[in-house]
Amino acid sequence: MTLVLVALVRNIKIVVVKSKMVFKRQIFDAFLKEIMKDFIVEKKGKLSKLVLTEFPELTFKDFMVALKNKDIRVDGVRVNKDVLVESNSLVSVYIDFNKIATKIEKVYEDDNVLIIFKPYGLEVVGNKNDVVSILKKNYLNLYPCHRIDVNTEGLVVFAKNKKSEETILSAFKNHNVKKVYKAWTAGHFKEQESLFKAYLKKDSSKSVVHISTNKGNGYKEILTKVNILEDLKTTSLIQVELLTGRTHQIRAHLSFLKHSIIGDDKYGDREQNKKFGLKKQALTSCEISFQFKNTHLDYLNNKSFKAVPTWLKYLDKDR
Repeated sequence: MTLVLVALVRNIKIVVVKSKMVFKRQIFDAFLKEIMKDFIVEKKGKLSKLVLTEFPELTFKDFMVALKNKDIRVDGVRVNKDVLVESNSLVSVYIDFNKIATKIEKVYEDDNVLIIFKPYGLEVVGNKNDVVSILKKNYLNLYPCHRIDVNTEGLVVFAKNKKSEETILSAFKNHNVKKVYKAWTAGHFKEQESLFKAYLKKDSSKSVVHISTNKGNGYKEILTKVNILEDLKTTSLIQVELLTGRTHQIRAHLSFLKHSIIGDDKYGDREQNKKFGLKKQALTSCEISFQFKNTHLDYLNNKSFKAVPTWLKYLDKDR
């Protein structure tokens, strides 16, 4: 009788344990289904390029961690290598994008304005996974008032109502907004402070811009103010102020001046980028201030909103 009872209790414990395991598995499967995002490959390419293009809020580090954990599947098969993926393949990514969204830091907020620190690799607006789409999960109304490049980190200003949007856009148009960048560049500048003038032409078909000292057809004037913060052995830490705001202006203009930004593979020196081991461009929108005139946002005048670049530690490699 005792043996029968012991066996019965053991069977009950086994059933309970199995039930708990099944329940936990069901919860885990539901979680995976909730966070899973997938897409169909349109053109054959490396898995890393395809995933990071589809989900620009992910960093290369995020991708490598997912790969190591086998959290990426190609046509239902888990992969742990950066494989070549054929067109029409189904790529499934199991990453908690809500955690990625926490990388967007709030710098300032009131009833009219939101200022955030945008991380590298995330577009302000332009696709389903941009900053606006992420933030709108928590905001009913949000209007981006300007942009910075997808590969540039830093401060971005949003209006929280239409009246504020109109006021801020007008301030940008009338040059009543001061934007300051920090950059780590190749070489040394001759002067402590310089104002450089050139002309820029956008080539949308190749996603690049061209710089010239002469104003040709389609070229627009650009003014870039540079102030030296620190001279290192072979590079410089500089502060940049845009007096005109053109696409890729800082990156392309500095490259034209033979002072390309460290980590910039498009306009910079890839060999030098490898030397310093920086996989993102050392350019940050780090300070913004306003000078409104007789508006409901005048209370922001003379306030300066600042952010610290994430790449400053790399400068030690050239000190």
